[in-house]
Amino acid sequence: MEEIWQEQLRRQKEPFDALWAGRTRVSRRSYLAPLRSHALRVLRVISSLSNGRASSPVWDGVYHNLHQAVSLQSVGLYTDVHGDSQWCRPGYEYDKAISEVKERFVAGQLVFQGAWNAFELAGGALFLTGKSPTTQAVRHKLADGAHQPIYGLREALFEAYQTSKKYIDIKHPAFREALVSGSDLSIAAELLRQFRNGVLHGKIESLEPLDWVPGSEDRSCQKQTELFQAQTRLILFLLQAIIARVEANHEVWFNEGDLVEELVFAL
Repeated sequence: MEEIWQEQLRRQKEPFDALWAGRTRVSRRSYLAPLRSHALRVLRVISSLSNGRASSPVWDGVYHNLHQAVSLQSVGLYTDVHGDSQWCRPGYEYDKAISEVKERFVAGQLVFQGAWNAFELAGGALFLTGKSPTTQAVRHKLADGAHQPIYGLREALFEAYQTSKKYIDIKHPAFREALVSGSDLSIAAELLRQFRNGVLHGKIESLEPLDWVPGSEDRSCQKQTELFQAQTRLILFLLQAIIARVEANHEVWFNEGDLVEELVFAL
C-alpha cells in the first residue's frame, strides 16, 4: 500500500518537476539555470524589496504571487469523469494519455499565471501615479531608454516565440509597434500579453496526444511543458528588468553591501 501511495505522489509531482527542470539553451554548450533556480533567485531579490524599505510599495504583492507559484508541488487529473473507460483497454490508455497532458497544462498554467500576476504588479513600480498601469503602458515604459543587456534574454525570447507562435498575432498593431521599437523587453511584454489573454479566455487549450499505446514515444507531454516553461522564463527576465530600472541602488538584506543592480544582472 505504501508503494502505491509513493508512486501516486511521484506521478502527481511529475508535472511540476518537469516544468521547473527546464533549461534554456544560450549557446552550443551553455544553458541558463533550471527554471526553478532562476525563479528562486529572482524571488530572493524581491524578498529584499518587500520589507517596506524599497522605493515602491508593490513588492509585497509581487513576492506573494511569485512565491505562491514557486511553492506549487503536485497536481492530479483523470479525465474519465464518467468512468466509461474502465470497460475498454484502449479507452483507458487514451484517457490516461489525455490526463497526463492536461496535468502538464494545468501545472504550467498555474505557475505562469502566478508569475504573470507578479509581473503585472511589478509594472506599477515603473510609475509614480499609484494606479495599476495597463500591460501596454508597461511595455512602452520598458522600451523607453537603454538598459543593460541581460544574459540569455534574447534566447529566452526566441524560445518563447517558437513555442507559442501559433497563438501570437505578429500583425497586431501592438506587436508591430514593439518590433519597430527594437526593444527585446517590449517585444517580450507584448508576446506575453497575447499569450496570457489566450490562456485566460480559454483560446489556448491543452495539446492532444498523437499516440497513447504502451511504449509510445509521443512528446505531447514534453511539448506542453516546454510551452509554459518558455513563457514563465520570459516573465522572470521582465521582472529582473523592472527591478533593475526601479531599485538599482537598493541594498539587499541577504548579501550585505551588494546592490540590487549588481545581483539582477548575475541571476
